[in-house]
Amino acid sequence: MFQQGDDFRTTRVVAFADTDASKRVHFTAILRYVEEAEHAFFAQRGEAVMGENFGWPRVHVDCDYRAPLAFGDVCSVHLVVQVVGKTSVKYTFRIEKDQILCAEGSVVIVRVGE
Repeated sequence: MFQQGDDFRTTRVVAFADTDASKRVHFTAILRYVEEAEHAFFAQRGEAVMGENFGWPRVHVDCDYRAPLAFGDVCSVHLVVQVVGKTSVKYTFRIEKDQILCAEGSVVIVRVGE
């Protein structure tokens, strides 16, 4: 499955629907970008995110917002596996625009079921 140090990188464009009245990306969109990257990471490895009897819920998330993103910005999302437990994986993430750190944090997911 995953090993410490495994990483995944993708890019995306900030959609208008991801912004708020300040014309900046809404904080919840950042977490959605991370989750979408996580799903692509799973897919790249041929792993299922969920099945009939199992799933990978998030049990911990933290995020620090460092610089704004706005509609039309192209950003990179980088995930790095930090800790692999018996049923859990902790990874860190960084979201950057033009090599400027916009958000960073970590997520712990745990396999439940099956």
